[in-house]
Amino acid sequence: MKTTIERDPDYLAISVEEAKQWCRIDNDEDDTLVEGLIAAAQSAAEAYTGRTIVPETAEYAFDEGNKRYVIPTAPVIAISDVELMDTEGVKEALPIPDSYWVLLRDSGAVLTLAGGMRGCRTLIVTCEAGYTDPAAIPQPIRQAIAVHVGSAYAGREGQDTAAVTFQNLLNPYRVGGL
Repeated sequence: MKTTIERDPDYLAISVEEAKQWCRIDNDEDDTLVEGLIAAAQSAAEAYTGRTIVPETAEYAFDEGNKRYVIPTAPVIAISDVELMDTEGVKEALPIPDSYWVLLRDSGAVLTLAGGMRGCRTLIVTCEAGYTDPAAIPQPIRQAIAVHVGSAYAGREGQDTAAVTFQNLLNPYRVGGL
């Protein structure tokens, strides 16, 4: 289960100017609309890929598992806290480096507990995820967002003319098992 602790509400994966260029918009009258379309497109890209595009701090709770845990998003920038929570909700922080280790990759993160530490307790992992700089977002993801914005802008009555292109650009970036 995921709980978002903090997320940048103003983050845009592509700028309004980039989106306007893609849509061939020459005026500033629709800037607010375009900004909303960018936010919707990056949310759609996050939902489709399982990636976190907008930088956020999130907490993941794992009730099942024994030793190895895949953080279900990418990119994970850092793990800030690892705790065990008992049935009464009391949390105990696990010290690093003796109790766990983390493998971070652009395609996701894996946390491995040392020994049989977990028992019947819930594992709580707090992490920083997403792209802190829009320039770090892979170009196909940025392009998919622009395609989505262009389709939504052109088809404001609900026609989606670019769904296949959107998905094709994003398919290589879907988060799955490591």
